[in-house]
Order: sequence, then structure tokens, then C-alpha cells
Amino acid sequence: MGGDIDVQCLPYMPLQVERLRKSKAWLRCKRKPELAFYMVNLWMRAWHEIPAGSIEDDDDVLADAAMASPDEWQRLKDDILHGWERREGRIWHSTVTEIAADGASKLRKNKNRTSAARQALAEWRSVPVTDSVTGTVSPTVTVPVTNTVTDPEGKGREEKGREVLSTSDDVDGAIAAKYGFEARTIRLSEKDLAVWRSAFPHIGLEAELWALDEWAGTKGKRWFNAVSSALAKKERDAVDRISAAQASRASGGEARRRPDPRI
Repeated sequence: MGGDIDVQCLPYMPLQVERLRKSKAWLRCKRKPELAFYMVNLWMRAWHEIPAGSIEDDDDVLADAAMASPDEWQRLKDDILHGWERREGRIWHSTVTEIAADGASKLRKNKNRTSAARQALAEWRSVPVTDSVTGTVSPTVTVPVTNTVTDPEGKGREEKGREVLSTSDDVDGAIAAKYGFEARTIRLSEKDLAVWRSAFPHIGLEAELWALDEWAGTKGKRWFNAVSSALAKKERDAVDRISAAQASRASGGEARRRPDPRI
């Protein structure tokens, strides 16, 4: 019983308050308050022993674990050890063992869920998901647009004649086109914006573009490539989170909720 229980990785020991308050052990502590100090010390020692819930059955070891002097231990040990069982050269506390077994079971379940989530994520990464994202951006968006984008520090900024942003091979570059998105630095034609929406479906594209605009201005003529790379990374991160959550649910777990900052 409990021979394989190890909860040393848990820095805390759950305290079942009502169960303790209503126990006969705590009633004895009411009559002899010093017992509570020694008993709790033994519980804590047993919690991080292997097997959990047990301690070596030796008076010197037990007195040290209880933080009692040798004389005090000899005087009170029968009261302190009331409820402990002796077997296999150790003493066992059934309640501590029970709680430790429950903790070890939860640890195994969490480990299995984590393993399942990692396996699902590895399987997902083996599928060319990122290739479909970056591949869509590079040939369709990055190359054609960078050939026609006005330098944000050039005449487009000075309003000396806004150049066309278009990726259509059959449209003359001199024909004016409306911007589908226009910030201080980031300016995209409606067609380019639609392509990015298709390439990055798991993020709020316009919100991300506004957030990246000031940073994009520091990249000079290379702002488009920099922004497309940043968006591709955000898309991969979003897909990773979705995949991990789905794997957790599939393995019987629940997605961990973020704490509400208002509480």
C-alpha cells in the first residue's frame, strides 16, 4: 500500500480543514496543545518521504522529524503516534498516504495530458501548416508588392503623387488603386489585404497591422518583408495554442483558463 507514491515535486501538502477539526487527533491537541506542533511536523516529514505518508520507525529519526527533544519524545510519543501504523520498518499515516496518493494520481493525469498535447503538437507540426502560411505570403504577396511599394520616406510620404500598390500582372502600375489598409508606414491594396487575411486567418489582421506600424517604420524599405514575417510568426503561435487546447480536450483535459485580471 503506497509503496510507489512520490510527491516530492509538490511543495505543498493539502490540509482538509473540517476533516482535521472534527478528528479525535485534534481533540487530543485541544487538551495538550504541544501535540499539534509535533504531529504537524511528522505529517510534513511523511509527505516528502518515499514512500509518501511514511517515516522510518526509529525513535531518533521520529524525534528529529517531530522536532521534539529526546525526553519530550519519550514522554509524548504514544499520543503523537496515535493513528500511525507500523509495518515494514516504517510508520504510516493513513490520511497522509491517502492525500498523497490522490496528489500522485493527479500528477500522472497531468503528465499524460501534457504528453498527449506534445504528441498532437508534434504531429501537427509534421504537417506543412507553416508552409501553407509562409508559402502563400512569399510568392503571392511579398515579391510582387515589394516591387511596387513606395518607400515610406519617399514621395508617397510627401504626397507628391501616390504610387500604385497592386499585384496584378495585367494592371498597369500607373493606374491608381485604393488602399485596403493605410497607416503611417503600412499601406496595402485591397487585394494584398485580402491575401493576408487568407494567409493569417487565426489573428486579428487589422489590429496587428496597427500595432506593428510604428515598428515597421524602423525597417525602411524592408518594412513589408519584416511585417509579413512578424505576422507569420503570430499566426504560427495562434495555431500552436489552438492545437494544444484541442489536444488537451481530446485527452480528457480542459483548457487552462487565464486568471481574470479584475479579480
